[in-house]
Amino acid sequence: MKLFRKLAAAALAGVMALSLLTGCALGDATKENAMLKALQTVGDLYQVKVSESDSLSKKASGIFKAFKNAKGKAWDIDELRKTEGSSDISTSVTYKETDYRVVVLKMPKNAKDSTKWGYPADAILYSYSLNRCIEWDENGNGTLKVGFDVMNDAKLTDAQEKAEDYMVVFAKCLDSGTGSGSHA
Repeated sequence: MKLFRKLAAAALAGVMALSLLTGCALGDATKENAMLKALQTVGDLYQVKVSESDSLSKKASGIFKAFKNAKGKAWDIDELRKTEGSSDISTSVTYKETDYRVVVLKMPKNAKDSTKWGYPADAILYSYSLNRCIEWDENGNGTLKVGFDVMNDAKLTDAQEKAEDYMVVFAKCLDSGTGSGSHA
């Protein structure tokens, strides 16, 4: 009977640990979906179809490392709202010989609510339009493929005292030689 109790306790501990890890993963997916929904909603206003690229999203940790090496700025949403006019909030990084534009946002409270991401989504689309990440067709319709991920308990610099949670959104820069990326 004692052996059964020990096995049951070990199994319960394993199940609890797994549910804790799954809970974090599900919470991050909800935050990512909220960001994607905000980007798509704002994109509809500008005739830009926004979609997530799984192949890009798989590169998120490497892109985030390149962003840290480039000493990019992480934006607080409230701080972002105070910037005057439209500004380029993305940072240029090169990862595995490919150029990307990266926006890193400090995770707001209620990050699972897509309305929290509305203003940043607008600023992201503006920045990606400036930096030729949106591919435009002859009818003035745009396509933007983004990758993103949540970086939990991360530090941007060694000097940063407290780790924070960040939303990393990035897009591949289009080849300027093809004519893509410019609005017709």
